[in-house]
Amino acid sequence: MSKLKIFGISVGVLVGMMALIFILELFGLGMFKFFEPKRENIRREIFENTQSYTHGKIQDLAKYYEEYNKADADEKETIKQLIILRFAEFDASKVNSAKLQNFLRNTRGY
Repeated sequence: MSKLKIFGISVGVLVGMMALIFILELFGLGMFKFFEPKRENIRREIFENTQSYTHGKIQDLAKYYEEYNKADADEKETIKQLIILRFAEFDASKVNSAKLQNFLRNTRGY
């Protein structure tokens, strides 16, 4: 075989391998785009069911409850809106205190 033919085959193999790597990388990105949001949703769901997350939310609610009881009418409305935003997705049944659970449900309106 001539050196030119060997050189041509080598360049062809190199270009083919680079094209294969590029195609595999595109495939990997497509898989990442499809599966990664699902993985993150699962991680978030697991996080929201941890004791530390729940305990922290209950502590925040207790703090807002005390502030709400000390506030005037305008401040109460502000605290109420803050609770509606911060606890929109929080399950009120996770709150052990009936007083705080009722406060959360009444504040959110459900």
